[in-house]
Amino acid sequence: MKRNGNNRFLFIIDLLALYVFFFFIFTYYEGHSPIPFKGNLLMGIIGFLWFFISINFEVCKVNKRSRIIMVIKNIFVAYSVLSVIVISLVAIYGNFRPNDKLVLYPLLFSLTFSTLLRIFFLIVIKHFIKNGYQYRSVLLIGGGQIAKKVLDKILFVPELGYRIHGVLSDDYHESLPKGYHIGNIDRLSEILRTNQIDEVIIAKPLSKEKIIKWIAKKCEEEGVRFFLVPDFFSIIPKWTVLDNLGDIPMIAIRNEPLNLLSNRIIKRIFDIVFSIISLILLSPVFILISIAIKISSPGPLFFKQKRMGTGNREFILYKFRSMKVQDKNESDTVWTTENDDRVTSIGRLIRKANLDELPQLWNVILGNMSIVGPRPEREFFVEKFKKEIPSYKVRTLVKSGITGLAQANGWRGDTFIAHRVEHDLYYLENWSIWLDLKIIWKTFFNRSAWQNAY
Repeated sequence: MKRNGNNRFLFIIDLLALYVFFFFIFTYYEGHSPIPFKGNLLMGIIGFLWFFISINFEVCKVNKRSRIIMVIKNIFVAYSVLSVIVISLVAIYGNFRPNDKLVLYPLLFSLTFSTLLRIFFLIVIKHFIKNGYQYRSVLLIGGGQIAKKVLDKILFVPELGYRIHGVLSDDYHESLPKGYHIGNIDRLSEILRTNQIDEVIIAKPLSKEKIIKWIAKKCEEEGVRFFLVPDFFSIIPKWTVLDNLGDIPMIAIRNEPLNLLSNRIIKRIFDIVFSIISLILLSPVFILISIAIKISSPGPLFFKQKRMGTGNREFILYKFRSMKVQDKNESDTVWTTENDDRVTSIGRLIRKANLDELPQLWNVILGNMSIVGPRPEREFFVEKFKKEIPSYKVRTLVKSGITGLAQANGWRGDTFIAHRVEHDLYYLENWSIWLDLKIIWKTFFNRSAWQNAY
């Protein structure tokens, strides 16, 4: 499946613009008289038509790599098709008009608005990316002509949003730019562990299957995205490619909806709104739990612990303290089990009801976590689990969550880690705002979600 930047947000904005312009044009010409039934029916048909037109004419596929001229072309073609169909419907079925302007003006204004919106979006995002915003640090592997093409593209087209960390190659060719070679391929693990690498691009001939598999395995172990640039890219039709670096096709191994900026914005807005509303509504519960913890056992109100989050970055996770105060090494390396004697009486109650997790709403507001995502883990267990499950760290490609698909289905506590990872990877590859809402619902109302809470 090709990563295409399909922006549901743009579809909704376009449709709202059509409806808003229709309403204001109708009010301007007809006053405040009710919109007739056929008018409402026509708006429903337009919404239905716009859905299919958006899919087939790529009017919502706008991202940082889109060319302005192609975006304008797509939107004009889409509105032309919509206008022809709508005008034909009005002409055939009549009666919805004392005035043709009630139909033509909303279409014209919507076309203008949608075009300007896309141009503005592309100019702004390309400007910010060109000036360093959300740059991705790339480690390039390869030393031949394929690697040279990739390196040139990264260096001379900054608006693509990539910054080269360096090149690993056992045979770095003299034709490649000087100063970027940082060692042989056997340094890969060391560099991934000691540097913040966002993506690895493998630009080696596919005949080097053994080394490519080794590189892929190391990237999976460290939870780093990687792409293959095939050495036959000049004969591959562009529409069969999963991703591309300018006009260089790359094959991505996973579909990641949250790798798209538009989807991350939608999820972030939802997280902030949900967290603020929850904090306000649950403030009395916070007060009661705080009093109970202070009365039941000595020690701090909150439990703070380092966890591994997105991109293997550490952050401080907040919870209501549900255990006796203990040595940091013990809390960082000992798994909680059923009837654990470290858990206090109040702690057992709030853990059973998942109330100890509520302070993580603050983590969400800070941006360390999301409402929904894979649960963050301690570094000790991350290192342990990645040896047992090679794809374990891939789950860190998305932001950690207070709840997640695994937790909503009962895979929490002292349960089989491989099943959790399967759920986390499914979430990573199939994210949608509707999936988030479904997981939140199941967290509260699925009986399995309340199991293994100890």
